[in-house]
Amino acid sequence: MSDTVKSPTEFNHLPYAGVVPRLVALIYDALIVAGLWMVYGFFALLVATTFGGLQCQPEHIDYTPCVGGPLYQLGLLLVTAGYFFWSWRAAGQTIGMRAWRLMVANNNGVQLSWYQCCIRALVGPLSVACLGLGYIWGYFRPDRASWHDLASDSEVRQLPKKKKKKSL
Repeated sequence: MSDTVKSPTEFNHLPYAGVVPRLVALIYDALIVAGLWMVYGFFALLVATTFGGLQCQPEHIDYTPCVGGPLYQLGLLLVTAGYFFWSWRAAGQTIGMRAWRLMVANNNGVQLSWYQCCIRALVGPLSVACLGLGYIWGYFRPDRASWHDLASDSEVRQLPKKKKKKSL
């Protein structure tokens, strides 16, 4: 088998991804999202103080009037969703999934639709919020599917290791 998945039939022959690599990939992605939130927060603070006329009070370490409102929180949600949607739609992998050689696709091995991305994004946090029960669920299933996989009709598979080329 080649290093990349070239057809849906090849995807269906890959082994299912285990629960632990998926959770570790999620931790990697949480670090990426935290960095994106910092960049977003910097620009939101810059825009709010420049154009919004808000009086931030750095001496009191209180930036709530500048970036604590619902518009800011909506932006955080959009940044997070944008990261995951773009990753799942563009390559079938987030950065954390790439590090652990995981790939998500629908049950036919085809790229996720926007609808499937939305379902994964809505049910995924519930899998974690219920003390990880949505992920632990995968231990008891032969296909290792978590709640958001089942809800979105998708699968996460383990990609093969890349073969190292021997140099002369």
